[in-house]
Amino acid sequence: MVLAVAAALLAALDAVPSWVGGEPREVRRARTVDEVERRLRARLMLPAYFPARLAWPPVRIRYVVSAPGAVALTVAARGEGAGLLLVQTVRPGPIPRQLLPEAQELDRSPLAGGPAAGVLSRVVEDGEMRWQLAWQQDGRSLLLRSKGTIDELLRMARSAREAP
Repeated sequence: MVLAVAAALLAALDAVPSWVGGEPREVRRARTVDEVERRLRARLMLPAYFPARLAWPPVRIRYVVSAPGAVALTVAARGEGAGLLLVQTVRPGPIPRQLLPEAQELDRSPLAGGPAAGVLSRVVEDGEMRWQLAWQQDGRSLLLRSKGTIDELLRMARSAREAP
């Protein structure tokens, strides 16, 4: 009886950080891009181009270690307006749903040609329309979501490379 009560208590205590943080249990947080790269043991693919309206470094970094390993970077906008969400896997596989904020897809169009060939969608997140670009590159799944322009998303996607 004592062992059963102790096991139940430990299980409840283990779940407390997830309940308090509002995140699924497997989602973790990192402070810097270097830290998440060390924890995932992989270099991230980052756009070489960032519009001046976005403020680097990311304000929030969330990741999951379980296969395929993935990270979500939230980059704030300078001044007013929404920033950017960049999500990617570090090995082949789909992007884990735990890293993507809920969004309703309004429509989608395939994009052909170049490294950013994939799917362009309009989605509604938190009552606001955003553009979303999802594509595969070097065996990884990548996704950009922003209130910015389509040209901005395409330019960032085409400039995405593994950090040296």
